[in-house]
Amino acid sequence: MIQRFVLTALAAVLILWQVAAGSAQAVELTESTLTVPFDGAGKTATLSPQEFAKGQKIFVDTCTQCHLQGKTKTNNNVSLGLEDLSKAEPPRNNLAAIVDYLKNPTSYDGEDDYSELHPNVGRPDIYPEMRNLTEDDLYDVAGYTLIAPKLDERWGGTIYF
Repeated sequence: MIQRFVLTALAAVLILWQVAAGSAQAVELTESTLTVPFDGAGKTATLSPQEFAKGQKIFVDTCTQCHLQGKTKTNNNVSLGLEDLSKAEPPRNNLAAIVDYLKNPTSYDGEDDYSELHPNVGRPDIYPEMRNLTEDDLYDVAGYTLIAPKLDERWGGTIYF
């Protein structure tokens, strides 16, 4: 009898904890949050919650080795924050520009070809993690990259060693 009571109480505590923890971690994905610049001409695009989730998964699986929380491990001076993306040449603060970068990466000033230095879909021989990404996958991960700063104020900060 006591054992049954203890197990029931323990189960109730675990269920309450799951409910409380789950709601505290939930992210509100409104239309405004999911709307990002599509190109440099002022067009916008609104991702679905499913596209955002898919982009987040791809980013976590493929990009966080070097870009944990939008920081850049290999260059502490340039992050995936919106301000840094907007100062790149060409600016990379919209969906089309990030997708282009994932196909044809260049240096921050746009002068050098980084196709052998930065993962991209054009070099699956060097970057097998990019081998199976589709155009939709690139769109989703680019969208996630632009939405993440709206959800996490730590996104794109500085890495301290």
